[in-house]
Amino acid sequence: MAHHLEPRPMTAYRHPYAPAPAPLSGPVELHVERHQEQREVVVWVPDATGRMVPVSRSHADALIAAVPATIPRDLTPQPLVDSRAQVVLAAGIGTGAAAAGVGYGLGQVLAPLAAVASSGGLWALAFLFVVGAAARRPASQTTTHVTNHVDARWFGRASAATTKNGR
Repeated sequence: MAHHLEPRPMTAYRHPYAPAPAPLSGPVELHVERHQEQREVVVWVPDATGRMVPVSRSHADALIAAVPATIPRDLTPQPLVDSRAQVVLAAGIGTGAAAAGVGYGLGQVLAPLAAVASSGGLWALAFLFVVGAAARRPASQTTTHVTNHVDARWFGRASAATTKNGR
């Protein structure tokens, strides 16, 4: 007696009241007999996984006819950069270099003009300040006397210098 957990062979589901299929009828032809009658040559060709499988010659010829022949490719080396891209790149580099040159040249011309204008204004203010300070100072004369005492010693050494302001 079979246990309920033991595997059972799988059979196609058939409705219990469906009619039974009709048995096959007609002559039976074996694989070996088919090749003996036609005397067709069997060739071995690789399949998709690389294994060699037997195929009749007519089927192999049909497979060869179904697959188009590959067109030979042009294997001459191509340039690394497209010629149109080279032209665009050269134009961009040339334009950038020209703009940099113009900018540098304008900078060299305008920088001294700006320096002259700003320093000229500074000198004018300094001159006005000196003239204004001289105009406010009284006309008295001031004299300053400075006396330095340095004692020289051997080998070029000197002692500390003292300075007296004569006011």
